[in-house]
Amino acid sequence: YRLLLPDLPGHGRSIGHPARYDHRAMARQLAALMRHEGAQRGHLAGCSSGGMLALLLTHDQLVQPATLTLVSTTHSVNPATTGNHAALVPEEFQAARRWMEATARLHDPFRYDGYYEEELLPGFRNLNGATAIDLPLQSLRALAMPVCIIHGEEDEFFPPYIPRQMAETVQNGEVHIIPNQSHALLFRRPWQVSKIMVQFLANHPMPVQSSA
Repeated sequence: YRLLLPDLPGHGRSIGHPARYDHRAMARQLAALMRHEGAQRGHLAGCSSGGMLALLLTHDQLVQPATLTLVSTTHSVNPATTGNHAALVPEEFQAARRWMEATARLHDPFRYDGYYEEELLPGFRNLNGATAIDLPLQSLRALAMPVCIIHGEEDEFFPPYIPRQMAETVQNGEVHIIPNQSHALLFRRPWQVSKIMVQFLANHPMPVQSSA
């Protein structure tokens, strides 16, 4: 596979994040990148906020990927939509202090000391359904591509009933609930996520491109 792993706008080495870190605007930026690279019909995957962006990319038909993999994510951060009232703030993340210190090291060296805590963290604390994601569950029925959902059984932000409902709603979905694991599985259990993804992609290879 050719892999594209962009830093999200305002993250890492990237610049030009939209006002309020609006996820739909970020999705449009990512779609433009994917089209530029000729990757709009490849396999698409995202973890946590990246999963929300991947879901918006497909739901809004900005790209038409061959498959979609969602790790530790949700279709909505609006409690009225999901019935989930868990606090979506970094302080609720298990091992939050160590996680935030490690995350700062991914951003501060490319901006300035304190960038993560002064700019990026407040921006994500203020996300809501309008600026992050708030898709009705039934809207996922429109997703026709194979969808693989990987989630921690003890996710502190998005309880496992959410990914189970998502997998049941999409046209061609599978769900993998990992026991004794919490949020951000891609970082906690990369080998386990990788094993599931490799098998999923092997089951759904890219269609052969016609030479005509």
